[in-house]
Amino acid sequence: MTDALLVQPPLPKPIGEYSSSIILCPPLGLGYIASNLILEGFEVEIIDMAALNLSLDRFKREVKQKEPKIVGISAETLTYKNALKVAETVKKENPEILTVMGGPHVTFLAEETLRNPQVDVVVRREGEMTMKEIARRLLRENGDLGNVKGITYRREGHIISNPERPLIEDLDTLPFPARELFPLDRYRVPGTLITSRGCPSKCIFCSAGAMYGGRYRVRSPENVSSEVHHMIEKFNFDKFFIADDTFTVFRDRTRKICRSISDLNVQWFCESRVNTVNKEILKEMAESGCRVIQYGVESGSQKILNSIRKGITVEQVRKAVKWSVEVGITPVCSFMVPHPEDTLETIEETRKFMEELKSLGALVVVSLTTPFPGTYLYDHAEELGLKFILEDTDRYDMATPVFVTKNLTLEQIEEAFDDLISLCMTQESFQLLSREI
Repeated sequence: MTDALLVQPPLPKPIGEYSSSIILCPPLGLGYIASNLILEGFEVEIIDMAALNLSLDRFKREVKQKEPKIVGISAETLTYKNALKVAETVKKENPEILTVMGGPHVTFLAEETLRNPQVDVVVRREGEMTMKEIARRLLRENGDLGNVKGITYRREGHIISNPERPLIEDLDTLPFPARELFPLDRYRVPGTLITSRGCPSKCIFCSAGAMYGGRYRVRSPENVSSEVHHMIEKFNFDKFFIADDTFTVFRDRTRKICRSISDLNVQWFCESRVNTVNKEILKEMAESGCRVIQYGVESGSQKILNSIRKGITVEQVRKAVKWSVEVGITPVCSFMVPHPEDTLETIEETRKFMEELKSLGALVVVSLTTPFPGTYLYDHAEELGLKFILEDTDRYDMATPVFVTKNLTLEQIEEAFDDLISLCMTQESFQLLSREI
């Protein structure tokens, strides 16, 4: 019998049918929740249905066998409908199990989510402390969730949203994710870690600011180094993905992390912004094992970059790419189309810029702009001139058009996307790159 079963829902279709930009990594959010529950003395298991390619029928058998008191389900926009199916499966097996859903999608659509009777509680924003309190109330006290901060729940037929829970001030106090509960052999990049939460930037297509209240919090270099050593010693990892939204915000911190792992003979890659790097910090990163860095570029038009509040210039992109190549790091530049103000002319600027960056030694990838809940793009779609043409969240995979703009028809968007895709690395080369690192 298990106290809490944490579930990553399946993707709407097999992973091989998605674009190369979708990589299966351990769901660290569930790992953090699990380790905090374990520290509190609860028995916890994780089922990653996406990694295991687990059917709902098989999952139902797992629920019957494990007899959990609580089932916590992670929900992003792409997996939201399957998350609801997971909750429904749980309730059909045992209506007494408390179903809890968390993640960015339901954080911003909590009341809408609670209109589905198979969901009992939505955890908004960070889940570690909230899930621990829910488990304590349900399993050790009287079960009353009335003053649990950070949840939306149903009581006597009414949907109630409790006050927000303060964000965790010191991320160093969190135990490392319970990676031993993951099917590590099923991930392309099992050695994934997060060294910060949030992002100081305000891009209109990103929900990180709203998810974390506009705050950017970091772990200490010592704490990050300790986790890397732990991952090597316990799991024998030698390749790592730092999954921060922006790893290099504080260069002195980045430098200290690099120096603390430089003698470990590991390889790693990260995501960052072109305005937070210089050649010196990139050199330190390369010397400590960084092999690939992904920069969010989004557009080759300065006008468009300004309109989406990206906070970078095309010249900064050129410099970051050149510096990366010079120190031996492969830069991967990611783009999106269409932005609200895009025209055929600005998309042509993007195409030419992608070609230029390739000539400088960068790899390029492109996706379709997708207005996820919690983003300025989603909240202000009408005033930005966007017309939604797709409501099925199963297809919010950043490769399917979700809207048309005031300047571009669906046909023009599809043709432009196909044209830009032809400049990108193939699925095969992406897989080779991921194996290399």
